[in-house]
Amino acid sequence: MVEVEQDFYLPDDCWEHVLKFLNDDDKENRRYLKSVSVVSKRFLSITNRLRSSLTICKQLSPFLTAIFHRFPNLTSIKFLRLCGDRNAILSQISCFPFNITSLKLISPLFIPVNELRAFSQKITSLTSLECSHMNSISVTDLSLIVDCFPLLEELHLTSSAIFYGNMLNGIETLSLALSKLRKINLSNHTYMNDQSVFHLFNNCKLLEEVIIFGCYGITNAGIASALPVRPTLRSLSLTNYVDNWTTLLAIVRSCPSISDIKMEYPEFRKKTVDNSYSLKNFVVSPQLKSLCLARNTWLKDESILMFASSFPNLQLLDLSYCNQISESICQVLMTSSKIRHLNLQHCSKVKLRGLNFELPKLEVLNLSHTEVDNESIITFASSFPNLQILDLSYCNQICEGICQLLRYCSKIRHLNLHSCFKVKLHGLNCEVPKLEVLNLSNTRIDNEELSVISKSFRGLLELSLEVCSFVTKRGVNHVVENCTQLREINLRGCYKVHKNIVASMISSRPSLKKIVVPPRYRFNNNKREHFIGHICLLR
Repeated sequence: MVEVEQDFYLPDDCWEHVLKFLNDDDKENRRYLKSVSVVSKRFLSITNRLRSSLTICKQLSPFLTAIFHRFPNLTSIKFLRLCGDRNAILSQISCFPFNITSLKLISPLFIPVNELRAFSQKITSLTSLECSHMNSISVTDLSLIVDCFPLLEELHLTSSAIFYGNMLNGIETLSLALSKLRKINLSNHTYMNDQSVFHLFNNCKLLEEVIIFGCYGITNAGIASALPVRPTLRSLSLTNYVDNWTTLLAIVRSCPSISDIKMEYPEFRKKTVDNSYSLKNFVVSPQLKSLCLARNTWLKDESILMFASSFPNLQLLDLSYCNQISESICQVLMTSSKIRHLNLQHCSKVKLRGLNFELPKLEVLNLSHTEVDNESIITFASSFPNLQILDLSYCNQICEGICQLLRYCSKIRHLNLHSCFKVKLHGLNCEVPKLEVLNLSNTRIDNEELSVISKSFRGLLELSLEVCSFVTKRGVNHVVENCTQLREINLRGCYKVHKNIVASMISSRPSLKKIVVPPRYRFNNNKREHFIGHICLLR
């Protein structure tokens, strides 16, 4: 017996390599790392060492010393808006031998100058700093960042409030001092103008990604003059303040290496009738892989037909809220075979009835708030053999056609049918083994359909039944019994589900970690003994 154990023994460093696979943020199986940690004290110790990021909220504040000892290899710290005494926590972090490379301060009223200066004296490895949604920022704050964190490669300073001092000079000084800067986010810095953008692009020699949403002082001419001096730029996100193609044309012409463009349109701006300007002047841009034109409501069918020829290698296309686009999107997709992510949310004229061809690489599709109906679903059911994420929320003309789609889309992992009032799943007679997240909130799903669902989606991890008024305790029990890996369930607004179901769910399905309880449920001390040994969040 001892010899067999030795044959199967692996040293810790080997287990670390195995468990790192589960700890990869890009892997869908990262959620299983917590389960591995309860197998043994040895695995718990290894997974503790693999933990590299921590989000600090108010509830964690009393336990931070123990948490910092438990996770010795933290490199990324994020402070939520309500996290307790932020200044004291920063001082506390400085006392540990962490190699912190990323610090995020969400919604601070202002940049904590003294605390960051003290933090920087102990933590010299910081390469990424985020201070987002601040009430105010000053030129003194910019000087502090330059002095304390000269190795920064990423800087996020999004603001929606007041600016103090000569910020234009401050940005120029910052761009000269942070020589390693690769990514910067200055969204809603309304003082920014063409000159400041030029300084930023010209001085930061390694700059690859720039985000400047809401900077209305920057013109197309400013963008066009700044882009040629920064050939390393790969991604640009900005607000488009004109009702035609001039901004996009300026970008693709001035920076032939750019691969990611996000060009959103402000909702408050008046539209003009000119939306075909410079379409004939577009050049082929094979390097562009990601294009977001959300809320550019002046776009029409004839405008987007040039996408396929001008951007032949597009992998992500976001046309959300472009509500003048209709069936021309099918013609674009016919010759855009490399598309992996397509967002047509709130394109209220889109039906996709002309989509009778295959898009083998499409993995993410958002059709929320479109005119897609049962006929459309049946037409394109076999078009997406590798689809993984599908959002059909508020498509209230879909009914039994969803069953046909699920027979073809066997790789789907996430399905959102929120507010699809007519959806019917009685005819679902196949298994969808990879489906993990299902949102049926505000639908007319009943107990019989839940029984069918529980047998077809046995690998389900998260289920939302919020405001499903036809569901009762019997239907929920079908899911709890058959979905053996279920971790989260939402029963908010399910008035026909009896409140006493919570205790039986927790005892019969140990995998449950979060339950949004049905109406009238009250947790009291009399039930506390029943829940001993079960870790499940009740909301």
